[in-house]
Amino acid sequence: MKKTVKKLMIAASAVMIAIPAYAGQTQPALVDVDLDNMIATGDLVSARTEKKTDSFIGCGTRNIELPDSTLFSWAFCQAQDAEDELVTCFTQNPELVQTIREINDTSFVTFSWRVEEDESLTCTRMGFSTQSFYLGKEIKGNKVNNDD
Repeated sequence: MKKTVKKLMIAASAVMIAIPAYAGQTQPALVDVDLDNMIATGDLVSARTEKKTDSFIGCGTRNIELPDSTLFSWAFCQAQDAEDELVTCFTQNPELVQTIREINDTSFVTFSWRVEEDESLTCTRMGFSTQSFYLGKEIKGNKVNNDD
């Protein structure tokens, strides 16, 4: 029993020592568009601050009130990576349209699509993650400063 307690104390101490090493960790997720597997991923901060590329990623919604007072809602996601692979997909699925409300300025974004018979792209999956490590190295006001 004493040996078990001692091992647990040593393990706990090791964890406590290691925690400060991860404080302020950044994990940039550059935009990647995989046209073969029909998936795009990346975080908004990395897309915005990536030097020497026109990379971007994001999603949006549109809501239109129709003449009969019903609301027509649809959403889209789009991305372009450093290799200029570009995709835009659309959806009218109410659950996916609702999901987009989870996105914010520092989100990691992932989405998938399928190719329809008319060659249009329909969004089939959208995911967002907001984690502190997607922020830039230093935040000043509302500006991200990643200059080294």
